[in-house]
Amino acid sequence: MQRDLKRLADETFDLLIIGGGVNGLATAWDAALRGLKVALVEKADFGGQTSSATLKIIHGGLRYLQHLDFRRMRESIRERSALLRLAPHLSSPMPFLVPTYGHLMQGMEVMASAMIMNDLISCDRNRGQHDPDRRLPGGQYLSKRATLELAPGISAKGLTGGVIFCDGQMYNSERLTFSFALSAAAAGAQLANYVAAVRLLRAGDRVTGARCRDLETGAEFEVRATLTANMSGPWSDIVLGLLERPDPPRQVVRSKGIQIVAPQLYDKIAVAVPSAYVDPDAVLSRGTRNFFITPWRGTSLIGTTDTVYKGDPDDFRITDRDIRDFVTEINQSLPSAKLTRAQVPFAFGGLRPITEKNIDTGSTVARKYEIYDHEKDLKIGGLVSVIGVKYTTARFLGEQVVDVAFQKLGKASPRCVTLETPLAGGQTGVWADFERRTLAAAPANIGAATMRHLARSYGTDCQLVLDLAAREPGAAALVPGADEVIVAEILYALRHESARKLEDVVLRRTDLGTKGQPSAAALAACADLMARELGWDAARRAREIAETEARFQFVD
Repeated sequence: MQRDLKRLADETFDLLIIGGGVNGLATAWDAALRGLKVALVEKADFGGQTSSATLKIIHGGLRYLQHLDFRRMRESIRERSALLRLAPHLSSPMPFLVPTYGHLMQGMEVMASAMIMNDLISCDRNRGQHDPDRRLPGGQYLSKRATLELAPGISAKGLTGGVIFCDGQMYNSERLTFSFALSAAAAGAQLANYVAAVRLLRAGDRVTGARCRDLETGAEFEVRATLTANMSGPWSDIVLGLLERPDPPRQVVRSKGIQIVAPQLYDKIAVAVPSAYVDPDAVLSRGTRNFFITPWRGTSLIGTTDTVYKGDPDDFRITDRDIRDFVTEINQSLPSAKLTRAQVPFAFGGLRPITEKNIDTGSTVARKYEIYDHEKDLKIGGLVSVIGVKYTTARFLGEQVVDVAFQKLGKASPRCVTLETPLAGGQTGVWADFERRTLAAAPANIGAATMRHLARSYGTDCQLVLDLAAREPGAAALVPGADEVIVAEILYALRHESARKLEDVVLRRTDLGTKGQPSAAALAACADLMARELGWDAARRAREIAETEARFQFVD
């Protein structure tokens, strides 16, 4: 998979998608599988913005019970199960513990009832799941003593016990997002990162595509399409503004959410602790919303904050104050954590759609996806805008968008097949058997830890990386300072995964930077490889290292 800007400029497409987050990529995958000629442009890297801000949880929508939103809960349950089937290498079940207090809305009686309802509503959650390790168990109820044994350090005052429910967790959310890109490209979609839409093309009252700029060279070209889908997330109204002018005003209002990487607090189970946030929209409010402390590959991931962000989404960044304030909140919610700023090597986050009517009440995150047909509201044909709100349901949102696309194109729609089509690398069968076979076939010069990592990161496609490691001298060696990542992964990202910048390799194609800043030696080695492969000069190499290091430096 590589950019082909000439083809984008020379051909006319059925569907142009502006935005390469998980929603846009899932839509491109579905549309290409159903036979549409698809182009997608992303002004940064695929999944590099909001999609990279996930806490790596595949939610089944338990919280929708508070809103009595059973339809959306069913959607989430189905899509959680789908991801566990379609990408078994990148997703697995994760138990969550919710401590119960007193005998009111946070008490055992209410939470036990919620677990019963959840089990009933999700009674078919394991349908079609043939891997016993990817099957989701029902809810459990724990005594006070058992709860404290699982989650020592939580407040014991008023504690009556706890409940356990099971959701999914992503091994590597960036690779999961990129799997949608790989799958879309394999189905025939033309995808290009670092290409920005700078003007929507019009023929009378119809949009006919977009004028785009290659952000690497500055060259501009036109992408022609019968239908254009604006799927740019926090940039959606800015892209819509390209109808009238090339530099629309930045007047978006969004919710800013961050997560932190911290020392492992709990190793077997994710734990919910109450935050100070209250959801005013909940029909059955339990009071505060929870922070989740989730064990992830030897660390804890903790999230998510939710604050109003006003300004240009291009200016979004996480500051050191954001992290310090979050650490303070966590210590207030879980004093036993005794977390310090120095213990947080990395933070990540992004912007999410806001519910305008609730800006002043604190309930800032929109819960429902929206598809706007601008032929109805703006009297402009050939253009739809799509607002997605949840990573877990990206596949389903893509299905809805493609259904609309076929309607707008006046074509009969083939059946959607993404619910049963594995994502790239996902044809592993029973995971334990696949991992066992992979380890048994390990080359002599690659250790077991790296083989497990390759299997989890690439699934059945790990053989492609191993083949490159066998062909290329030195490619089987670990990247300097890395525990699992080998040189072949860097080369594979450059040659087959459209990595254009050092940051792409460090944060989204490999695991080098997912838990904190890589060593100077690792960055230098990767930059040397990229300079050789992509023809960088010394100035570009130095700039790439500096820009990547800046992603791990948080200033006020």
